Amino acid sequence: MAENSPIALKIDVDTHDGMRNGVPVLLDILEKHHVKATFCLSFGPDCSGKAIFRLFKDPAFLKKMLSTGAPSLYGWRTILSGTLLPARPIATAFPDLVRDIVKEGHEAVVHAWNHRFWQDHLQELSKARIKQEFNSSFNAFESILGTPPKAVAAPGWQATADSLEVEETLGIEWASDLREGPPCFLKVRGKALDLLQIPTTGPCIEELLTEGIRERDEIAEHLVSSQSNRDYPVLAVHAEVEGGPFSIFFDDLLPALLDAHNSIITMGEMAGRILSQRDDIPVRDFTLINLPGRAGTVASSTPVK
Repeated sequence: MAENSPIALKIDVDTHDGMRNGVPVLLDILEKHHVKATFCLSFGPDCSGKAIFRLFKDPAFLKKMLSTGAPSLYGWRTILSGTLLPARPIATAFPDLVRDIVKEGHEAVVHAWNHRFWQDHLQELSKARIKQEFNSSFNAFESILGTPPKAVAAPGWQATADSLEVEETLGIEWASDLREGPPCFLKVRGKALDLLQIPTTGPCIEELLTEGIRERDEIAEHLVSSQSNRDYPVLAVHAEVEGGPFSIFFDDLLPALLDAHNSIITMGEMAGRILSQRDDIPVRDFTLINLPGRAGTVASSTPVK
């Protein structure tokens, strides 16, 4: 099945400016190429500036910030958001734009309430606090779109046994919390969960920049080749990057992806295809892994021992 398998586009929206500026740009590019994608929306405050506190305890994160040229990617307003400058709301500030995403045939799912808080503090959170984060984002989603979300995608691919067990209670159809490995049901604390996980596969642009890959032709080659020979490829896109300084690059990348795959689909479509063969979905252990170009660990899966 891997040869020319359809690829899903997972577009993460992490910041106020990414929502305001990047999403409209991406919608125009996607319409130009007649492509539908999944938008993973952060709804609450943009506290991106609080990432600065991580610099003092994580040299790898400092390397990433310097290597990616964070100010040029994200802008100083975002880098100072929630610290020297007030935290602005993300998707809740643009309800009409959220509705436009769906009206144009794309898929909207929940990414986060407070993206930065989840990414930096999830390991410390109780199940009650995790549930509170989900409730805030789910309530915002439903107040704008009139229906509950069908899926979630963890900020920064950060997950814990507690967050995964809470997700199981949310009444959603699938999640995208993992990096690498096949779609699966996760085994957590000795129990197989019943929620389909669809991992992001291959690197994103920021990770390649951190690894010193800067020529745009080389970046495109890595993005396309990393998705080959995968049964269910999922490319991570960021509204702040591909909808910002890399928008022309993204416009050029889509035809290359269409050449390499039968089609570009939403993650919901991919979930439907996977779940139609439910008996073939493996159960895998939850684990954490390191990835090139990324600071810290991310959630993944490994064969059950």
